[in-house]
Amino acid sequence: MENRSVERERNDDGYPWRLFFLLVISAVASVLALLPYLQAVLGPTLAAHPLPLPLPLLVLIQGTINFSVATGLGLLAARALGLGAPILEDWLYEKSPPPAQRRIGMVSVMTGFVLAVVTLLLIISPAGAPLRSMAPLETALPIWKRLLACAYGGLGEEILMRLFLLSVLLWVLTKIFRASPRNTILFWSANLLAALAFGAGHLPVAASLHILTPSLVVTVIGLNAFVALGFGYLYWSRGLEAAMLAHFTADLVLHVIGPGVVKS
Repeated sequence: MENRSVERERNDDGYPWRLFFLLVISAVASVLALLPYLQAVLGPTLAAHPLPLPLPLLVLIQGTINFSVATGLGLLAARALGLGAPILEDWLYEKSPPPAQRRIGMVSVMTGFVLAVVTLLLIISPAGAPLRSMAPLETALPIWKRLLACAYGGLGEEILMRLFLLSVLLWVLTKIFRASPRNTILFWSANLLAALAFGAGHLPVAASLHILTPSLVVTVIGLNAFVALGFGYLYWSRGLEAAMLAHFTADLVLHVIGPGVVKS
């Protein structure tokens, strides 16, 4: 196994403000990139229930606040666990990256691709029947809107779900059980909880595309949790950038290519 990020030594003892601002700006930019997709999907709902502010302004305000809090707390928990974003830290703080980092890109892309292909096969199978009815709705969206939405998955969702939620859950468990962050039982417990939360977070969009049924709820949560477990392991073993790249790759397959495959 590659040297894990928990084993990397840090030369800076202060708070990584440069990394904080880079992640927050990237996350907010990813939310803005998601806007065309959101406006297309939520158009009827927004028309029936107008927002107090224009959607772009509301997204900008909420995104800045939410990601500032999530990134701030996430970095604190991650550093306490020995986790983080090793490639970005090496770049921002002029550290020398270990040789293992050179293979992060290929491993991440392949992991994201495999997770997405398995998910597509599950959607095509009888188990994925509740989701197949939504494929034509997403296929109707212009491909550029679906492509921009992938940026939010790779950046925004990974900061929220892995850097923040997974790190905080794992930190809490290590304090409760007085165990090491390397404890695999605690990690997979935290990873599973974060993955289920990730899956549940996709229900509002699913509800905007189709009436929620028990089978649809289970399928949406289950399939999203499945890929999230892989992203969580990459974060724990190789760093945040690995999870981001895998997530972006998986979204490209699932949201850009996948709807056409499922529809056919």
